[in-house]
Amino acid sequence: MYNYDTPENAILSLEKAYSDKDLENVLNSKDFKTEAKLILEQSNFKDDISAELIDETARLGKLLLIKALQENGFPDFSNLKCEFYNLQRFRDNIYVIEEKITYPDDSVHTTRIFLTVTDDVWKVAVVEE
Repeated sequence: MYNYDTPENAILSLEKAYSDKDLENVLNSKDFKTEAKLILEQSNFKDDISAELIDETARLGKLLLIKALQENGFPDFSNLKCEFYNLQRFRDNIYVIEEKITYPDDSVHTTRIFLTVTDDVWKVAVVEE
């Protein structure tokens, strides 16, 4: 059902979890710690990033995602055509890939998605729109 053996499958699993309104697997598909680190590196805190700050930011990111889904509902990817290309290593175990989403009205949106791989398990860290 959910598969994390490739970056593409990890993204598709996250999108399926969203479409299925499966909060547990949405959360399991994400790497909140790496997301927090990447966000903090782009902030005013970039010179003072500690393990504690990363952990707290990751916890807050997870809670904010849950709250957003409760208040706004889950996005539905079921009728979208998704294509992936240009997978590149960003650094260490962090990779970035482009996703082209084609909507039913033929409009197209492209996103950059940062993922991590640990012990052959891929997780989504950040979706950059």
